Order: sequence, then structure tokens, then C-alpha cells
Amino acid sequence: MSTYAQYGEIVFPANEGRQGFRIRRFSECTIESSWQSLTDTAEIITPRKVKDFNRMKVSEWFREGDPVEIWLGYDGNLELEFSGYVSKVPAGIPLVISCEDEMYKLKRQTVSVSKQNCTLKELLTAIAPGYIVVCDDSQLLGNVRFSNMASSQILDELKKQGIHSWFEGKELHAFSKSKNELDPVDIQLERTASESLKQKAIEDTMVIISLIRKKGKKLKVEYGDKGAGKRLTKELSGIEISEDEMRREAKKIYDEAKQPGLDGDVTLFGVPRVQHGMKMNLNSVLYPEKDGIYYIDAVTKTYLPGEYRQACKLGDKAV
Repeated sequence: MSTYAQYGEIVFPANEGRQGFRIRRFSECTIESSWQSLTDTAEIITPRKVKDFNRMKVSEWFREGDPVEIWLGYDGNLELEFSGYVSKVPAGIPLVISCEDEMYKLKRQTVSVSKQNCTLKELLTAIAPGYIVVCDDSQLLGNVRFSNMASSQILDELKKQGIHSWFEGKELHAFSKSKNELDPVDIQLERTASESLKQKAIEDTMVIISLIRKKGKKLKVEYGDKGAGKRLTKELSGIEISEDEMRREAKKIYDEAKQPGLDGDVTLFGVPRVQHGMKMNLNSVLYPEKDGIYYIDAVTKTYLPGEYRQACKLGDKAV
């Protein structure tokens, strides 16, 4: 039976006159990542009495906005699991350092954009200058106008149209869902750390798409199950599409909502490494009804002395 030596480092690169340093002994680290939440977050807990901390004030070591990287792995083979910025300066004992990914910057950046026949790529490039933008280059948003808004607020507005945004390193991604084409990760359910999976209930669903046309006339299309308690809405404006196109889009959203899946979490050890958008190929000896290939919607990584876990929330079943 193979054994692995767990290892992790927290790196604080040099920034604005403060030298760079690393923390190799920390009490706990938690990283939360999801394509649905806009911002990936991390929390690092470390004792106040760490080598060299007594030489300087804690506020001089940890400052809001300082860059931070979290590297985790086994046997010295480390993966960059988080990169971002300190979002909350620690106080008290133990030290609790809160961090956010690149969205930290977009929350503090105010922009104004006004453009006719604007594509998604053009809007994202305007509100997130300096970042690589990954999206459907041809997706048309129509006429857009945002005045003195935080870039992250504009991304929240796009979410109402079913366009979710998230960062992968320095890349800003914007799609309806996080799905990549990597080969699925093979997981034997009985060999995981734990699981709480059950078949997802397929609810009656009604999809409602509203379009405000240039002349102010509003068009609404509904598609789905009558009397449904679950209602999915999407708002469009400044774009000219036909009622048939709206109905096809509504059907697409409806079909995705009715896809079979699993509710709950499956918790892996630190290997194999996973992230949202990847596919998990589940196999079970005791519960074959859970077999299948599913997309991973969210991952919470927890690193403690002697314990490294990845709690995965599964999404749609891959076709």
C-alpha cells in the first residue's frame, strides 16, 4: 500500500516594500471554489508564534491587498491551489487570514461602458483590462450601458442572463456552466474519504425568458411544466432575436434543468486533484445506481495536519 507525505506552503510574494516570505507550518487552510459563486475564497489559520513573526508587527507582515499563493500536495509535489489577495487583515489569536481570488480586484474597480451591438468578449475586455478573457467570442449582448459600476457588479448583471463568471488564475471565464474537455477522473466510491450522495429530485420547472426590444416593447416566452414551483428566469435587452429563437433557448435551459444528477457531496483525499468543471466517473460496488459520469460544480479543499480532503459537489450527468 502506497503512503504519501502531505506537504503545503503559503507564499506571500514581495509587495510594496515588504519582503516575500513563506509559511510551511499552519494550523488549517480551506479553499472554496465554484463557477456559481463569482469569487473563490481561502482562509488560512496559523498560530501567532511562527518563526520570524515576533520580529515585526503582524500588520506589517499581512496587509489587505497583498498577493498570496497556496500550494498543496504530497511528497513535495505541490500544485498551486489558490492565488489571490488578502481580503481581511488578521487580528487576535490564532491568526485567521481571509483571501479572495482575482475577483478581489474587480470588486474595487469602477468602470463605465456604453456600446451598441456589444459582444460578451468586448464587454468583458472593457471591464477587466489586463486579463485574458475566455468566452464565446460571437455571443451578442446587444446594447449595453453601465455607469460608474464595479466590474464585479456588471458580472452579477450578466448572471441574470445566465452567464456565469469566474477566474482560473489570471483568466476570466464566462459561460453558462463550467465544463472542460479533460478526461473524467475515475473514482471508486467505496475508496473515498466519505460520501452523502443521493439521486437528485427532478422538479417540475418553468423557464421564463423576457426581452425588452429597442422600442420598449416587452416580449415574454414561457416553456416548461404548468404550475411548476421551480421557475427559472432570464432577462434580455438591447438585442433583436425572434420569438422562435427565444423559445429554443428556453427549451435548452429547461432540458438542462431536467438532467439527472446527484445531490450531496463526495469527499476525496488530496489525490487525484480536482476542480470545478472537471468530470468525475463514479463507480460503486454497493450502490450501482450512483454510477455515471458527472460534472463537478464546486470543490471545498481542507488542509489540516495529517489530513487533506476535497469535498466535491456534483452537477449534471455528462451525456
